Amino acid sequence: MANVKIPTSFNIELEFETANILVRFLAWIIDLLIRIAFGIAIYVTFSRMHLAGDTATVMYILFCALPISLYFLLFEITMNGQSPGKMMLGIKVRSLNGSKPSISQHLIRWLFRLLEAPWGIFFLNGAVPIITMIRSRYDQRLGDVVAGTIVVNTRNKTSIKDTIYRDMSSLNYEPHFPQILRLSDRDMNKIKTLMDQAIKSGNQELIARVAERVKEVLGIETEMGHYQFLETVLNDYNYYTTR
Repeated sequence: MANVKIPTSFNIELEFETANILVRFLAWIIDLLIRIAFGIAIYVTFSRMHLAGDTATVMYILFCALPISLYFLLFEITMNGQSPGKMMLGIKVRSLNGSKPSISQHLIRWLFRLLEAPWGIFFLNGAVPIITMIRSRYDQRLGDVVAGTIVVNTRNKTSIKDTIYRDMSSLNYEPHFPQILRLSDRDMNKIKTLMDQAIKSGNQELIARVAERVKEVLGIETEMGHYQFLETVLNDYNYYTTR
């Protein structure tokens, strides 16, 4: 395994531990067993229905072959970079900039599985992903290299909670205070440091003072509670600076 340092927009490097070949293989085995169990369940169900030949073929394609083929694509998109196997072993797919992978990145990784599958195309077997992961600095398979993604352990060497970094890749977030861009990275880091100190010591007065100071500097009027306001400020800063 290797450690990869991913720069953020705030002059902070988040350090991740990449998932090695063994861990990724074990995750793949778990996912394989799930797909096999699903296939058996579908086969048994349709066998009891005594479907006609052509109907049975169409049903197997729609309800068995297609879901199994799309397994990784659908799960990793809907589960924030994780399949059930990856989730059980605490690993996930991330973009090289540390953010949630885009749909196109997930699609590229999935398409390259056709080449990298253990049964392979043109009898390549599992050689392609094994060789590329061994040769890659960050344990990337070919699909990761082309898509610009890595698979990392979910525990960070540098916890995101200890920085002002927030993953605001969700399209549903709506920012509240555009004035926040008048502050610098240093200002935001200071706000976060004071928040952490106040929370650790239970000093609500300090949180209130920080919040009121930020409102005064930026000319913001809001009915939000002090802690909610400061969290919103951090989220807004991440949202605007990563767009």
